[in-house]
Amino acid sequence: MKWIILLSIVPIIVSTEMMWLSLAPISSLAEDFYGVGSMSITLCSMSFMMMFILFSLPASWVIDKWGYKASLLIGASITAVFGTLRALFADDFTLVLIMQFILAIGQPFLLNIATKVASDWFPLKDRSTAAGILTLAQYIGFIVPMAIAPAIAESSGIPTLFKWFASFAILAACLAAAFVNLKPPAPLTNDSPAKQEVLRFESIRLLIANKSYVLILLISFISIGIFNTILTLLETILIPRGFTSEEAGLVGAVFIVAGIIGAVVLPILSDRYRIRVPFFVSAIAILIPSYVGLTFVDQPVLVSIIAGIAGFMIMGVAPILFQHGSEVAYPVQEGTSLGMILLMGQVSGIAFVYLFEVLNDALGTIVWPMLLFVLLTIIMLPITFRIKESTLPVPTRNLGNNQPM
Repeated sequence: MKWIILLSIVPIIVSTEMMWLSLAPISSLAEDFYGVGSMSITLCSMSFMMMFILFSLPASWVIDKWGYKASLLIGASITAVFGTLRALFADDFTLVLIMQFILAIGQPFLLNIATKVASDWFPLKDRSTAAGILTLAQYIGFIVPMAIAPAIAESSGIPTLFKWFASFAILAACLAAAFVNLKPPAPLTNDSPAKQEVLRFESIRLLIANKSYVLILLISFISIGIFNTILTLLETILIPRGFTSEEAGLVGAVFIVAGIIGAVVLPILSDRYRIRVPFFVSAIAILIPSYVGLTFVDQPVLVSIIAGIAGFMIMGVAPILFQHGSEVAYPVQEGTSLGMILLMGQVSGIAFVYLFEVLNDALGTIVWPMLLFVLLTIIMLPITFRIKESTLPVPTRNLGNNQPM
């Protein structure tokens, strides 16, 4: 049953990411259709980062007080209802932008439940794998609009594209709601009553005072910010070296697909050997030369290989990082600990994208902002050596027939 619960949540997480990136791969077409500038279309994507900052902690509060089920229903309802309204008013850009901002409210209610679902339904030895599957859903949500949006929008128009996305959101919300009332038949951890706290300033204070967790926040701030920038501006990074838009799109596809593979393989290995930290150290050590390659290499095949390696490492290690953060944050609940990590990533995402654009415009080259990202990644390496493995014990009691199947 636990795997059915997990998989029933995957489509709605895919849907919220599809809503986020609906116009990203067709920005020029959207500009012509709506008669607006590029910044207006970019704002549609940036809206999700902005609203995540505002609603991540409220979403975490809902998760910690009422459980992941309440948060799942809120996020699924917002995604389905306002995705449908966006499709109905797809000809009016002002209304589309308003709906996009409201749609963005639902994202933290869906993304912040990953470690909570894992802790409610899975024993400790399987939690990184469970959280990895929900993180994998995000990555699928990245690649779907990039793969299908151009074809649908060019052949049938943007309103039709929005209708397809809205239909998927409705089906995904219904699937999530169908299983939301099921409960684990027995506790899977030795959590004490102290774990049953709710989000308050004391929780934030505990996290800030937790040196192990602060190290995770620092790594998340830098790594997620760089990831969001590369995902958003990959074409800008590659085109100055003579890449075509199609070649840049291929590199982006390799980056994401390799990341999806990494998100499956690395968490399984982490759970099997019950280690987290070596994966962080290895990923950062490999990302340093990878980012250098993305800055200077001008051969499409080589850049695609480098992008695949970078995607495999940074996206593959993310669910391990999220799970480790929830473990070292104990007794603060999972919704709060994951929400803070994702919040840091959204803040840095906005800051890094803006900084990259400013430096690129001022200096006339992508080299210096990319080298800044290389430097930041180098700085992360000694930070990872200070991280220690989680002290939470792997449950040894026999759950027998009480364990969800």
